[in-house]
Amino acid sequence: MAPNFTITTMEGKRIAFDDLQGKVVLLDFWATWCGPCREALPSIKNLARKFQDQPFVIVSISLDDDEAKWKEFVAKNEMSWPQYCDGGFTGSISRMFGVDAIPHTFLMDGDGVLQDERIGDSSVEGKIKKLIARAQEMQTAGKTRP
Repeated sequence: MAPNFTITTMEGKRIAFDDLQGKVVLLDFWATWCGPCREALPSIKNLARKFQDQPFVIVSISLDDDEAKWKEFVAKNEMSWPQYCDGGFTGSISRMFGVDAIPHTFLMDGDGVLQDERIGDSSVEGKIKKLIARAQEMQTAGKTRP
């Protein structure tokens, strides 16, 4: 099971991992100063667009320590999914997931079980499709995560 966490997004919305029950969750750890993270951004944006009407959510966790620069980057790059700034590798969420390199993604299924972890390229589209199909089956059957 992925660790439970609670964040407050850039827009002030509180999100707890438990609230995402039944959805496939992609946690995306990144920073504005990280070249490979900026290179991976089009792929993340594509996933957000492609699966926007599915039981899928991306939560981006920035390791920036300059909040103004982070907010400007998110707005400029139209990163419309939930955004949180953890303040670096020593931030609570980063430590919880053991992040020591970025970009770093974690993919959890609708039950909250870690299904994939990647450092670098975040090309997990095929796995996301399979997990969304399973999440939709669970929703139809009325099952929920314990």
